[in-house]
Amino acid sequence: MKDTSRITAITLMLLLLTAFNSQLLAQYKVDSKNSELTVLGTSSLHDWEIVAETLEGNANFDLTGGLKAVNNLSFDVVVNSMKSGKSGMDKNTYDALNEKKYKNVSYKLTKANKITPSGGKYKVDATGNLSIAGKSKSVNMVVTVTPSGSTVSIAGSYKMKMTDFGIDPPTAVFGTIKTGDEIEIKFNVNYIK
Repeated sequence: MKDTSRITAITLMLLLLTAFNSQLLAQYKVDSKNSELTVLGTSSLHDWEIVAETLEGNANFDLTGGLKAVNNLSFDVVVNSMKSGKSGMDKNTYDALNEKKYKNVSYKLTKANKITPSGGKYKVDATGNLSIAGKSKSVNMVVTVTPSGSTVSIAGSYKMKMTDFGIDPPTAVFGTIKTGDEIEIKFNVNYIK
């Protein structure tokens, strides 16, 4: 009888702890319609930008008394949702990213190194794996995290060289127009419960 009571009590405690922990680390998913990701670059003719129309991903945030932890954060950019308003540039982008083989550009957080509160927002020193056209690299960046109701927004930017990911900067008009190697990725990704 004592053993049955003890097992019941332990089981109840485990269930309560599991429920409590799931509340602490709430699951969020990317709200693609209210998120933005833009890639900015240069060329020998003019500056350019391309906008991702479809973002996907998930994250767990511990928001008890402020942002305490970020876990399992990921987001994917669907390559063929990247649009510049110019079909030729879009095609060159898809070819450069080898879209037929690699459908997404992906980011997966490996560690939130430091979380610093700043007036209702949080600066997070983040390390994660960025995968582009089949090549992954560990990248560091500082992002701003803003919790608001059932939404958590993550904003930031990252400068990189296409050649760091094995991508030859696209050219046009038989190579007379050349894209610069360095690009900047600017994003404001909203996660919702």
